[in-house]
Amino acid sequence: MVVEAVPKVTGMIYAIVSFFILVYLFYKDKFNKKVGYLFITISTIMGFLVFAPMFPNQFQLLILGKIGHGIQSQIAIVGFLLFIILTFVFGRIFCGYLCPIGAIQELIYYTPIKKLKITNKTLPITVHSLFFVIFLFLSFVFSIGILTYLGFRDFFHLNIMSPFFYVFLTLLIVSIFIYRPFCRFFCPYGMLLSLASIKSVFKLQRNDSCIDCKKCERICPTNEAGRGDLKQECYLCNRCKDACPVKAIEYSRK
Repeated sequence: MVVEAVPKVTGMIYAIVSFFILVYLFYKDKFNKKVGYLFITISTIMGFLVFAPMFPNQFQLLILGKIGHGIQSQIAIVGFLLFIILTFVFGRIFCGYLCPIGAIQELIYYTPIKKLKITNKTLPITVHSLFFVIFLFLSFVFSIGILTYLGFRDFFHLNIMSPFFYVFLTLLIVSIFIYRPFCRFFCPYGMLLSLASIKSVFKLQRNDSCIDCKKCERICPTNEAGRGDLKQECYLCNRCKDACPVKAIEYSRK
């Protein structure tokens, strides 16, 4: 289904423009569920139509030395670095709403069925870190791109003849019950953005109106709504804000 005639720069333009639109909406307190649905739906469609913006894939190509040459490769590298810098400032908006891999998991997670919440906060981070080390080791030592075997490329290209298509399909089935398994356990680019988000200037955080009812903490799918949490795995899903009975959560500077 991917339309190869459409330049990949289309995905980059979409990501940059949409990023700053979302920053504005969050900052002005105009973001809502309908806006979130709109962006994750468009991002999912972008994945199927142009296979962009797919920074996890580009990151793997960069590590393997297969990013190529020319203007498109330069744009990919600039974009790769740009969104790390933007995450330092504005948080994981790219992961939350603009990456097609994350977007389709978010859509599927809305399936009305009982969820399995991982209460051990260190488990996803530990597994993710270990996978990141394995990813780098296989890439640099054996020139093996392990993300290929997770099948997201085959899935968005609708390559149903590939066995890896069904690997990613399995991850999507898991994402019905567990929030964003690919993002939280396997994505190497997401690993970098999670580290950047620890120091992000703007975050979803409590103000002085908080009554410590813990509703935000109970509804957060990644256990990042606590008062002292680093927001490393906060995808700005806004569930905490929607659940707050006294409007004590806002997107603001630290």
